[in-house]
Amino acid sequence: MSTPDAGARRVASASHLGCLICGDPRHNPHSLQLAFVVGEDGSVQGDFTASARHQGYNGLLHGGITSTLLDAAMTHCLFAAGVQALTAELVVRFVAPIAIGDQVRICARLLTSRRNLHRLEAEILRGNRTMAHGTATFITAADGVVAAASV
Repeated sequence: MSTPDAGARRVASASHLGCLICGDPRHNPHSLQLAFVVGEDGSVQGDFTASARHQGYNGLLHGGITSTLLDAAMTHCLFAAGVQALTAELVVRFVAPIAIGDQVRICARLLTSRRNLHRLEAEILRGNRTMAHGTATFITAADGVVAAASV
C-alpha cells in the first residue's frame, strides 16, 4: 500500500467528525476527543485517562469502552493510510482490568491489506503492561466511501 497524501487522510477522517471517541465536540458534544499520532511506520498511538463516566463495575473501565478504544485506534491506523473502512470482525482479549484514573496508551498497526480487506492489531498499555489486545478485520465499501448510503 502506498503512503497517502495529507488530502487522502483528511477525506478519510472528515467522514468521522461525530465519532464518540475522536469526534469534534461541535459535531458530538459527548466525544472523548481522543487524538491519535501517526508514527513513521503508519502505526498510531493515543493517550486516554479512564474516568468515572466510563465505569462499568465499581472502579473499573467498562469493557465496551476498552473494545471501542481498540477499534478506534485501528480505524485511525487506516485513516493514516487514506482508507475508510468498517469493522467486520473485532476480537478482544482483556488481559487485566483498567481502573478508573488509569492513564493508558492505545497503539495500533496495520498487519495486511488486500483488495478491500484490512487486518489490524491494537493494544492498550499502562506503562509497559498490556491491559487489552485486539485484532480486527475491516472492509472497505465498494466505492471506498463510508456513509449511511453505502451500508
